Amino acid sequence: MDKQLLLQFEQQIALKKQSYAAAQRELLTKVLHQKYKSLTVSEKLKSNLTRLADSNTYTITTGHQLCLMTGPLYFIYKILHVIKLAEELKLAFPEQHFVPIYWMASEDHDFEEIRSFLLFGQKWTWESSQKGAVGQFNTNDLQPLLQALAEKFQNPPDGEIHRLLEKLKNPNYGIGFFEFVHELFSVYGLVIIDADNTPLKESAWQIWEKDLCTNDIHHAVIKQSKALEEQGLSTPIESKASNLFLLDNEKRERIEKPTQFPFHKENSAQLSPNVVLRPLYQEWILPNLAYIGGPSEIAYWQQLPLAFATLDLPFPLTVRRAGGFLLQEKDLELIQKLGFEKQDFLSDKTSLKEQYLKQVGDQTPDYNKLQQSWIHYKNNFSELVHLELPQEKKMIAAELTRIQKQIEALEEKFEKARKAKFDKALKQIDQLVDKIQPKGQQQERTLNILQFCPDGQLSPKIAAVYEQMQLDSEEKQWFVLP
Repeated sequence: MDKQLLLQFEQQIALKKQSYAAAQRELLTKVLHQKYKSLTVSEKLKSNLTRLADSNTYTITTGHQLCLMTGPLYFIYKILHVIKLAEELKLAFPEQHFVPIYWMASEDHDFEEIRSFLLFGQKWTWESSQKGAVGQFNTNDLQPLLQALAEKFQNPPDGEIHRLLEKLKNPNYGIGFFEFVHELFSVYGLVIIDADNTPLKESAWQIWEKDLCTNDIHHAVIKQSKALEEQGLSTPIESKASNLFLLDNEKRERIEKPTQFPFHKENSAQLSPNVVLRPLYQEWILPNLAYIGGPSEIAYWQQLPLAFATLDLPFPLTVRRAGGFLLQEKDLELIQKLGFEKQDFLSDKTSLKEQYLKQVGDQTPDYNKLQQSWIHYKNNFSELVHLELPQEKKMIAAELTRIQKQIEALEEKFEKARKAKFDKALKQIDQLVDKIQPKGQQQERTLNILQFCPDGQLSPKIAAVYEQMQLDSEEKQWFVLP
């Protein structure tokens, strides 16, 4: 790990140790043990849950809203990044413990964004008219999609995918998704936080009260955003005068200020933070050192340091997640057979095909040279007929025209046959580009991990990415799967 980054973590440890209250740690561990008590946990996860009670234990966190079947590939990358970073920090700071956290944003209400995913060229969509926090959705109308997926992966009938689909049949989608992710990542010691929890929300009353009763957080975000904009930097989120929603009767509606409803600490379970308050809530309840996110996430976190200051809350390190491209071993072998490097397939299809045809020596024959020879013959023969047998001139001209048409047809037939020998390779290039850049978009933002698991076995593929992931790589990585 970079020395400067290690120094930043060392400083962050000192900050968090000083600010994170023992009572908050005690509450966190109590809530987590309650959440996990009915689940089978790995030894590594069991150890991490126990260690969270230790004042020398800190967390590394990433977050994402609930999605279908893990959604796009970068969901997997984010979680594996926090796992690997926690392991690397343990090597650098052996006296401390580091626990990877997935913050499950179950209160997110942007159902339209997560209701679909792409698999095997087909868009799979959860058809539902439900509103409000997705984590509170009933799964009755999800069952047809789950059944269709089960049929898609019916061989083998006892594959891992079927155990995972059973998790999602829980009537409450938040619970089902929690258990789905737990099933995949428990072995790595990943702790999942569903912060839609009454004791945790009550513990953060100071945040809710400040947002309800003052404009301090709102003004802090506006000030920070203006400073970033003056530097030409992105400011993806917009703070509102009220950054809290009210959860009530399957609805999630913004609380408008001034509100006539007399909110108190006891009402905290009904309150739901938006994108501005969620990071503050996260850092309030966790002994957290760093947040791992994508470019847009990192950008909006940079709008929040002054908001953190209004609560005297340490601002965490923000680290850009690892990412890249998935390939199967057979894909890599084909790429090499075609004479390319992996990186070549970040280009467009036309350029790749031209490059391929050039490197295999597919130069179009000089038919013009042959045509000139024919014209020379035809002219000389016509002149000979004119001198020797002028009465046959029309017949000979017609015959020469017939012969020319035969020659042109022969050239066309030859050219078609000559190009056909490259058709298979050109189609393979098309297929590889569609896999690496589906519909011209980023693979990690488009494809689902199941695309690479035709046997329904996700864990071996995730393990292969985990083994190959390099956190210090500034470039997109290539993960080769068995």
